[in-house]
Amino acid sequence: MKQSKKLAVVMASVMALGLVALAGCAVQGDTSDQAPAAKNAAQPDNNAPDGQVVSTAMVAYANGDEVMFVDQETQTPYIPTNLDAATIIYDGQDIDEDDLIAGNIVQVTGNGIMLESYPGQYPGITKVEVVEQGNPADAEQYADIVDTVFAAPDQSQVPVGNLEYKTTDAQVAVMLNPVAYEWEWVQQDGTTDEAEVSAEAFNADGTLAETVADARITGAADAFAAFSVNPTAIEIERRPLATTDAPAVDPTGQDENVACTLGEDGAAAFSMEPGFLYELKATFPQGEAEYAFYTVS
Repeated sequence: MKQSKKLAVVMASVMALGLVALAGCAVQGDTSDQAPAAKNAAQPDNNAPDGQVVSTAMVAYANGDEVMFVDQETQTPYIPTNLDAATIIYDGQDIDEDDLIAGNIVQVTGNGIMLESYPGQYPGITKVEVVEQGNPADAEQYADIVDTVFAAPDQSQVPVGNLEYKTTDAQVAVMLNPVAYEWEWVQQDGTTDEAEVSAEAFNADGTLAETVADARITGAADAFAAFSVNPTAIEIERRPLATTDAPAVDPTGQDENVACTLGEDGAAAFSMEPGFLYELKATFPQGEAEYAFYTVS
C-alpha cells in the first residue's frame, strides 16, 4: 500500500522556523490505481482489539489520498491521516484508500486519539471496514465543510507544514510555519506579484528563535514532513545542539545532510535523533520556503 501523508486540513496557529543549504530527497516511485470499491455491503467485524475504539463514520470526501470522514454519532469531521498504515476492507477483501468513495459508511477502529486542528486529525487508525456502500449523494450534506477543507489554495499564501512522528506513548504532530521564503504568484488580473522574507532559526550566538518548534523524542524516530501544498522537492540538514540550559546550536558542530524520501503525495520521510536543529527547504511551483524544528530528549 502506498504512503499517504498529505496534509489537507485548515491549520490553526503555527510556530516559526528557518534554514540554510541542505540535502535533497529521493523521489518515491508511482503506485498504480486500485479497482473501484465493491458494491455489496459487508458485515462489520465487531471484535476490536483491547484498547481500541470502534466508531462509525461516513466518507464525506475521497479523492485519491485526500479523504475526510464524518463521525456519524457526533457529526464531527476529521482527516484519517495514516490510512496508508491501516487495513482497509470491503466485502472481506483488502482495498486501498483510493477505493473509498463519498457516501461509504465505514467502521473505524483505532486508538481514539484525535489531534487538535480543524478538522481533527486521526493518525491512530488501524482498520477501516466499509459496511455500507452508500451513495455520493448521501455525502452532499457535508459539501460546505468539504469545500472549506479542500478548497484550492490561495497562490499568494506560503504553505504551512506538519511534522508527524511516533513516541512510545503517542502519535505526535507539530505544525511548522515558514520563517524565510521567496514567493511569486500570478494575480487574477494576470499581473505577477512577489514576496520575500529572510530570517534564521538561530541567532549569531547559536540561541534559537523563541518560535522554533520542538520535538521531544528519547531516541531515533521515523518522521514525516507534509505541507498544505505539495512541494516539488525537499532538502534537509541538521545541526547539533550545544549542551546548555537553553536550546542553542553548537558553534563547533558540523552541518549534516539528512537522507529523506519524497513520496508522490509530497510528504518527506526521514529519521531524526534528539539533540539537533533540523532545517528543511521546500521547493514549490511558486518559490521556496524554509522551515525548522529542534529535537530534545
